[in-house]
Amino acid sequence: MYTAEERVRISPVLALILLAGISCQLCCARHMSNYGNMEIDPNTLKVQLRDELPFPGSPTSDYYFRFQLSSGRYTVDHFAPGGKIRYNAFFVNADDTISSKTKYQVLLSGPFGTVYAESDYFYDSYYKGQPTAFSTVPYSNDLRSEPFQLASALPATENLRLSAITVVRIFHAPPEFLVVSANYSPDGRLETLYVNGAKHGDWVHSNEVRSLYPDLDVTTTRTRERFGIPAAFPVQEYQRSPADIFHPVKLSGALDVVNFHYERNRWVRQDSFLPDGTHQTRFLTYAKTHEDEILERIDSSRQFGEFLPTAGARDR
Repeated sequence: MYTAEERVRISPVLALILLAGISCQLCCARHMSNYGNMEIDPNTLKVQLRDELPFPGSPTSDYYFRFQLSSGRYTVDHFAPGGKIRYNAFFVNADDTISSKTKYQVLLSGPFGTVYAESDYFYDSYYKGQPTAFSTVPYSNDLRSEPFQLASALPATENLRLSAITVVRIFHAPPEFLVVSANYSPDGRLETLYVNGAKHGDWVHSNEVRSLYPDLDVTTTRTRERFGIPAAFPVQEYQRSPADIFHPVKLSGALDVVNFHYERNRWVRQDSFLPDGTHQTRFLTYAKTHEDEILERIDSSRQFGEFLPTAGARDR
């Protein structure tokens, strides 16, 4: 067994080995193909890819990229033309049934990098109806993801269901910025806490942040209080009068953000608070794809935002 410090030291070596393995697989074009359409049986969740496109190529409309894994399973990514915008990432079993779906959706970006809303949906019977895992965390800027569209307001004609509340606190601190994010349930219960960093406008992994702050432990009250993250989110009070609800800390603040996620992150009310007292509100919305519509019945029946009991408060 390795100690935590040893795992951090060997992680670059392991990363190189993994990248070498992936590069080797990518050289085998027979493992990869593009399709114009993806059909999902709503009862069996079996996938059927149709209208194969030339590969490699540059599809001029939405397409589905299939990558064959050695286990017989495969992945399917739904891309917009150009391949930079990814709406859904599927893992599919060898019998063509969907195992899981992941969405990476941009919430926030700036000199502190990019913060994403990540949603992991589980369909395989192996997961036994596991709740959809939702988190707000920074990753690399080049992560293939879905950008938001700005809206003038939340839709008044829809009875929107609050799915989750997340907060992001950004501080001026080594490595250049500290990005602290926390997830709350709709009733304000704290679920997870993350501490990451940013430098030169892009993500710095939490392992590197821990090397700068060895006493960080996202599972402790002390760490939560260190960054002024409330133990519970005052949902009703905030809805009546949105305000910066964070506790004062000794760090130099750059930006505080509160996100109210509706309909499993289909709509977001985002409030931003600057150190000078400036408050800005904007409304974000994301696409609902054809495959999302087919899986809606299952997705809407699952709890949203909770992790496996053994996961606890994770950091990345």
